[in-house]
Amino acid sequence: MARISYARVQTARNDDDLVEFAAKARVFMNRNVATGAGSFRDANDPAVAAAAGCVIASPSYPKADPDLTDQNYVFHWIRDAAITAMELAAAPTPDANGVDRTLCDYVAFSQVCQNNAVAANKFFLARFRVDGDVLTTDWDSNAHAYRGYWSEQKDGPALQSLSFVAAWPYLDAASRTIATSVAQKNLDETVKAWADDNNKLGPWEDVTGPSFFARAAQVRFLDQVSNTSARGLNKPAGLGQALSGLRNALGTHWSSNDGWYVSIPRGVPKVPDVDPNADVVMAYVYGSIPCTYPKLLSTAAKLRETFDVGGKHEYPINCDDHKLRDIGPMVGRYPGDTYDGDMQEQPNEGHPWAICTADFAQLYYLVAKEFQNGTGPAWDDLTAAFFTQVGLDEATVNAGGQAVADALIAAADKMLRAIMFHSAEGHLSEQFDKVTGYEKSVEDLTWSYAAFMSAVRARP
Repeated sequence: MARISYARVQTARNDDDLVEFAAKARVFMNRNVATGAGSFRDANDPAVAAAAGCVIASPSYPKADPDLTDQNYVFHWIRDAAITAMELAAAPTPDANGVDRTLCDYVAFSQVCQNNAVAANKFFLARFRVDGDVLTTDWDSNAHAYRGYWSEQKDGPALQSLSFVAAWPYLDAASRTIATSVAQKNLDETVKAWADDNNKLGPWEDVTGPSFFARAAQVRFLDQVSNTSARGLNKPAGLGQALSGLRNALGTHWSSNDGWYVSIPRGVPKVPDVDPNADVVMAYVYGSIPCTYPKLLSTAAKLRETFDVGGKHEYPINCDDHKLRDIGPMVGRYPGDTYDGDMQEQPNEGHPWAICTADFAQLYYLVAKEFQNGTGPAWDDLTAAFFTQVGLDEATVNAGGQAVADALIAAADKMLRAIMFHSAEGHLSEQFDKVTGYEKSVEDLTWSYAAFMSAVRARP
């Protein structure tokens, strides 16, 4: 499998323009999308070629570079692929007939994965081999085969269906038929299983239970179906009940004592310090939560406070970036995170993530747009910390307008420029070392690129 080799201790120039960097991100993201059968092969079994439309999470796997990670990310995750497809659709490359072949291939591969998941009685299966096979848990080197199934996660089908809507203008007739069929199955199963979170993992794949992120994605999907023709989908009888049930369930995640949404109430196992959690903040990007919602902004402020200078789990690199470069901060997944991409090497400690930081920056941008439009959120007990962190006071926020927008845009720019500065010449890994700032864990994470591009597109 072809991989780009680059220095992991090299940082990008800080004078790169955000739009130019996003253009680089698209190039590197596209490398992880199979534009034709056999574009790349399975990391452990070279006899298995990728099908066109497969989107791998990263080209990294242990045998390629054992000093980098002990994790294999050469798989197609439904969620990550859907988020990637949304970015492909935001800047399509149509042919003379207006058709984007890569998006058509993605739709076709989505059907292969769905059919295999249904056949295995694992509809919400989250990860697939590069040819769409479901047997993708652990590689048994003795048997030279994969064993068992990966986890089930409920955000994938909803996000996949939303990605089809984004791709629709650039699909040919055959692909539209496939997209409708796959989305209909997604709709039917989401409605049927809306209240069943048994053995379902959240997006970080570490805690089982009812996920705020997944529920928000499902509400966005079901709300779109409920209020539009949704590309010819038939509305199942239980749609209304599922939509209201999920909306009500989102409200149960709020912890008034903590001032944040709980990521996964009653989660198993009991991971310490799993809140405030970045997946809650990210739910406004990919889910139904309005960017102006005070409880979301309160959660975001708590998350930033955790990792920023002076926070309970401050990242040393954020201190350096603040003092020396006037950029940042970068944020991680949650305070008690112990995943660093190489679980066999101690100590296992959490670090800032590119996707968490980019999605946080996008929140600033979108709230800034609301102030430009005269619809920004008011200063109150829930939002005060969110505004204070970017240097705003009550009088300025209540006055509204461009002054507030400018402060929010500047705050977002600093977060994205921290990602840029610590990138390895435009490449984005999964994480940055919280002390040195150098990239770590798997290389060229597809979602990292998609999140950066999404944030830049949202900039006022």
